[in-house]
Amino acid sequence: MPEKTRIPYLKPDELSVPPIMRPIRDGYRIARWNSPAALEPSCRDRLQATLLGLAARAFGADHSDYWRARVASGFFDQISCLALILDPQGIPVGWGGYHRRRFASRRALYLDAAGVVPAHRRFGLSSALTTHFLTREILTHPWSGTYVVLRTRNPAVYSGWRKGVGAAHVFPRRDQHVPPDIARVSWDAAKWLGDGPGLDPDTLLIHNAYRMFEGRIYGVAPRSGDPELDTYFAREVGPKDAVMVVARMNALTLARTLFHRSPRPRRPALVPPTHEGPPTRPSGSPEGLSPRGRP
Repeated sequence: MPEKTRIPYLKPDELSVPPIMRPIRDGYRIARWNSPAALEPSCRDRLQATLLGLAARAFGADHSDYWRARVASGFFDQISCLALILDPQGIPVGWGGYHRRRFASRRALYLDAAGVVPAHRRFGLSSALTTHFLTREILTHPWSGTYVVLRTRNPAVYSGWRKGVGAAHVFPRRDQHVPPDIARVSWDAAKWLGDGPGLDPDTLLIHNAYRMFEGRIYGVAPRSGDPELDTYFAREVGPKDAVMVVARMNALTLARTLFHRSPRPRRPALVPPTHEGPPTRPSGSPEGLSPRGRP
């Protein structure tokens, strides 16, 4: 079963290119590679095996075909930054990454697949990793503006972005037509992803975006806790469809995001649970920008 998939042991600093290590919260750290293309083939194989195990646990479904296809098509050579989330014992429990791009001649970040295994989600690790990425990139051009782009079929991810960044900065919006700049960025991003023909410019819904998946994307259908939003995703977003989410960001919106996700007092994660059951639906409002997992 995917939720019982064993994640291969990996000590990041033993790879051909040691990662940059940074603490994120509650004893957890990230191991970040700023140039994944520099990794030797054997190290790429070890990282791929770790990503396969993490994805199976995070999504409760087998994503091996998806990851093998991505690696075969140059994943490590193309992604700008890749990171693992390590628990206090140094064991990988999540991952994420992004691509620096220019869409419609505008500076953009495309957030790649990301996820955290179920037993560690309560610590807000995925949102902490995403915020780390955004802080690192946006502060290099604080006032020029950055378009952050991702695609998802998880309503909790969409809701989390609206909550974390502010609904006025995140598209699509049910109460407003897609602005021209967002439409152009979305179209350029969809073409780059190979999704151009499937993009609906009015809703930013991408039909058949996850066509490369042989089976299910999620073992348990994700929910946001917002009945109206969950109903929309269940009715309009098909099993292989996705929503293109675009956020306009700069230093001010980043500051709002940092304020929103300032950690509340919590008990330190000294010893993570040894038992991890199947993925569960997130309860209530999502914490931070990217709860659960996003292919």
